[in-house]
Amino acid sequence: MYNVTDFFQLNWIILYFVYGQVFFVTGLVSALQSRRRSELELARSLHWLAAFGIIHGFNEWGYIFIPLQAVYLPAPLVVVLYSLHLLVLGTSFFCLFQFGIQLSRPVLSRWTRAVPGMVFILWGGVLILLAVLRTLPFDELLSLGNIFSRYGMALPGSALACLGFLRQARQVETMAMPRIARFLRGAAYTFAGYAIAGGLIVPVGPFPPASWLNYSTVIASIGIPVPVFRSILGLVMAYTITRSLEIFEAEVEQRIEAVERQRLLAEDRERIGRELHDGIIQSIYATGLALEDTFHLVQEDPTRARGRIQGVMASLDRIMGDIRDYIFELHKTERSRELENELQALVRDIQVDTLLEAEFRVEGRRCCILSADTAIQVAQIAREALSNVVQHAQAKHVVLSLHYGSDHLQLVVADDGVGLKEFPQNMNGLNGRGMANLRERARLMGGSCEFVCPREGGVTVIATVPCALEPPIQEESSG
Repeated sequence: MYNVTDFFQLNWIILYFVYGQVFFVTGLVSALQSRRRSELELARSLHWLAAFGIIHGFNEWGYIFIPLQAVYLPAPLVVVLYSLHLLVLGTSFFCLFQFGIQLSRPVLSRWTRAVPGMVFILWGGVLILLAVLRTLPFDELLSLGNIFSRYGMALPGSALACLGFLRQARQVETMAMPRIARFLRGAAYTFAGYAIAGGLIVPVGPFPPASWLNYSTVIASIGIPVPVFRSILGLVMAYTITRSLEIFEAEVEQRIEAVERQRLLAEDRERIGRELHDGIIQSIYATGLALEDTFHLVQEDPTRARGRIQGVMASLDRIMGDIRDYIFELHKTERSRELENELQALVRDIQVDTLLEAEFRVEGRRCCILSADTAIQVAQIAREALSNVVQHAQAKHVVLSLHYGSDHLQLVVADDGVGLKEFPQNMNGLNGRGMANLRERARLMGGSCEFVCPREGGVTVIATVPCALEPPIQEESSG
């Protein structure tokens, strides 16, 4: 009867090819990101993970190509190929062990960095000694080398990598990136699984636990070869690590935002100092000179002094009005920036949660006044529009733009997806609850929301909201 075991035995070449492919992809992705500058320990140890993935991928492909070459090559050369294959396996696990040590370095002592190298040298030395003494047949020697490489390097390396990823997840959570922290935990649990499937379950050996926990007992128990589980773990590992490495992009964005905040703060300080000096301070100084002159007139010409005092009081009223207007202007700018920060956070979440290329732009000068409710509603429109893009547009790129006009604020969400032609019933707005919600939110703010389908494809959502230009009428000062 044809069963699961027979299926995998017939398709073992595909199995090992996929097994090697997922690890090779993990290593390649890690290698491309290994030169990133970051405060995380993950960045400083990523090159070891890259080396493990790439070398281990080649090792698994060796199970396919060496038997094919063995048919045509002389026996001594086949022995060399199998010996090199075992060396590649041990080297990959050495890199995994070193990655686990590096990732846990702040917790472990400094001398522990030499442990993987010592274990690797001891492993290789014992195998060379046994080969020279010829105390074991070549096949048994290869099996023994496989077992000890897994027990001595793969098992502790995977366990340390698991602990290291969990530690990185806790650190990332303090950086307000919970989604990436979840991917890091996923990578940690994957390495925990690999510690069992790749470190504990080994070829059949003459000593425990290899004598009772091995490839043969697993197949006899569940009928599925161990490489199947390792392939699944490798696939999950490739996904979780790839998504975890988005932390570097997020760190870069945080640095850019911090630099931008510092730049804006410096500009604000310079503008405040300039405007205070050129406007309000000069007016106060002039008023002080007028009061000083009036002081000398009180005894000599009381009538003229009274007129001067009334002029000074009017000047002080104007100065107080200027100060109120200036404070209001500062609040207006701050609220606009709060909205921009909220929209930037939405775009960053889209980049982390999906494969979309998302971009945020700000155009125009902050010249209109936003109420707190308006800012909340505009952010909600952006959130719903981006959600529609993710769920329905099948887009690869989306741009969120905020345009400041003279008397209005315009929010634009443009994607390169399938467009509304795929959903013609939504064009008139009679159907499609999401589009109706966007229009209703804009209408409640006294604005409008339009849906444009460019000829090149995609949908552009344009929400226009009116906003005030002048501060509210101030109470007249008593004087």
